[in-house]
Amino acid sequence: MTVRLVLCDVDGTLLAPDRERVTDRVRTAVRSAVEAGLLVGFATGRTAPGVQPLVLDLGLRDAWAVCNNGTVLARFGDVPGGCEVLQEVTFDPAAAVAGVLRAIPGAIVASWRDDTYLTTGPFPPGELVAEREAPLDEVLAGSVTKAVLRWPDRTSAEILPLLEEVELPATVVGLPSRLAAWLDLVPAAVSKASGAAALADWLGLEPAEVLAVGDDYNDLDLLRWAGRGVAMGGAPDAVLAAADEVTAPVAEDGLADVLEALVGESPAFLALQ
Repeated sequence: MTVRLVLCDVDGTLLAPDRERVTDRVRTAVRSAVEAGLLVGFATGRTAPGVQPLVLDLGLRDAWAVCNNGTVLARFGDVPGGCEVLQEVTFDPAAAVAGVLRAIPGAIVASWRDDTYLTTGPFPPGELVAEREAPLDEVLAGSVTKAVLRWPDRTSAEILPLLEEVELPATVVGLPSRLAAWLDLVPAAVSKASGAAALADWLGLEPAEVLAVGDDYNDLDLLRWAGRGVAMGGAPDAVLAAADEVTAPVAEDGLADVLEALVGESPAFLALQ
């Protein structure tokens, strides 16, 4: 089947970790793909407000995003505020957070509520949008669409093996990051893949018509679900194994390689696994 929708992860895929804006080549490739008739959307751990600046930077008039690792489906375009939430799933993170903190103390905890991150302390600069400090019981009160634990004084390499020993409630899944000592918590039935499936239904598409691009552990289910799953070069081995194909790393504009190939502006780039 022909690819009609490209869903790309943001951090480490669309955007390099040390950059706030996409490169000129990626921006041009996205616009060329849209002009060629492809739908380009996002599947990310970011919140919708965290995605909106990228939509504007890319010059997209109408775009969709699977946000918060699947709990929020959003549309950007000619709507009030430039963004509307089409669907969201909430959960109670308190028991899961308590279990993680017992096993690996020292984390800052945050939860996303409507349009603000409530946090137990300041995250490293630039990592969150709209954050407000609050006591832990307030951060964890009620249902949320996303909870985060961040160990600012530790590395991902230190935290990942420790997280493998943490037993979470059956109703919650933990999604670590390869880039930082960071753990997202989401409902067990939710992932980027479930969000992508909801978006595909919304747009009247089959999974075979979707190409997904990602680089991190929270992309595993998405890459397996999509008709074509593309891993970024330098992704962890588990992500490479989940993908059908691989492109160049984000520092070498691997996403642009994908989009240019889809619209016939460059030779085939993909190395089969």
